[in-house]
Amino acid sequence: MDSAVARRKEHTHEQIRQMAIAAVVKHLQYDNIHSLSLRKVAAEIGYVPSTLINIFGSYQYLLLAVSEHTLIKLSAALQGFTEQAPILNIQNMAKAYSVFALQHKSCFRLVFELSMPNEQPLPANHSALVKSLFALVESQLRLCIADISIQKVELMSRVLWGGIHGLTCLALDGKLFVTHSDLQAMLCSHVQGYIAGIGINREFV
Repeated sequence: MDSAVARRKEHTHEQIRQMAIAAVVKHLQYDNIHSLSLRKVAAEIGYVPSTLINIFGSYQYLLLAVSEHTLIKLSAALQGFTEQAPILNIQNMAKAYSVFALQHKSCFRLVFELSMPNEQPLPANHSALVKSLFALVESQLRLCIADISIQKVELMSRVLWGGIHGLTCLALDGKLFVTHSDLQAMLCSHVQGYIAGIGINREFV
């Protein structure tokens, strides 16, 4: 039997899909996305590039699958913070977010740097993953302000998390010039300040 045919029968499409995602994640633990290519990923898992094209559609969609994999792991890292007061829960989510980003730098960056070809919108399942992360924050904000509208809590969650993301990204780039403990203190200060501001300006919410 031809070795290529035997190879194709060795794994299912789903197994190859997971192997390719794992290969990209492994690469990103030590290097950035710019040193990777579809050909390199295919060679790493023992298949030809056309096999990956058949499964993912394009290299861009392989990277999108890696981005979704990262979002799922990030969501899991933030899920458990619901047992304390809302402000403490949000602070703990913010700290966990920064820890995840620092531990998975290149995968984390990929999530926010990846763009779709020809300005296509992100697939629905990818957008749903992003919204589920904001929903974790929204649920805690509703506990702070029980009668807030859906539209306003969505806006507030994005403003609040935008600051958390900004501080985290500055730390990733070494632009905050602080230690990890200092970063966590800054994240807590941001959360406290924002929620305190909501209370002060309650008439505008």
